[in-house]
Amino acid sequence: MPRLSKPLLFASPAECEQAFYDALEAADAEAVCELWLDDDDVVCIHPNGPRLVGCGAVRASWTAILANGAVNIRATARKAVETPTVAVHNVVEQVLMTQGRRQQLVHVIATNAYVKTPAGWKMVLHHAAPAPEGKAEDIEAPAGPLH
Repeated sequence: MPRLSKPLLFASPAECEQAFYDALEAADAEAVCELWLDDDDVVCIHPNGPRLVGCGAVRASWTAILANGAVNIRATARKAVETPTVAVHNVVEQVLMTQGRRQQLVHVIATNAYVKTPAGWKMVLHHAAPAPEGKAEDIEAPAGPLH
């Protein structure tokens, strides 16, 4: 599989995030792993999966996932909170699932967090959960108690 060409330093969290989704679509596990901060406190939670803590566990999970091939995924509806050194993005991931001849578009709600380092922006968190009933909808005002 050809490697994605990518900058060594990401100038913005949006650049890092785009490289993440591009690498997923290219099944480039090495590129995905290079986007993560090399730290024992990074966290990744795949839909319905356990909490993976530390760069070793996170890298192993992406390597296993992408060993099955590319993920047909597109991030939309980004909401972002950014400071000069930390960024948190919430996105709706549109994932095209294929089983045999059947294809289904599934929505996943994901939160990605980034920190600015001397090596550019790096990912420190990816938390993804299936959208209720497979469709993501924004609710602007809560209808009742949050919890």
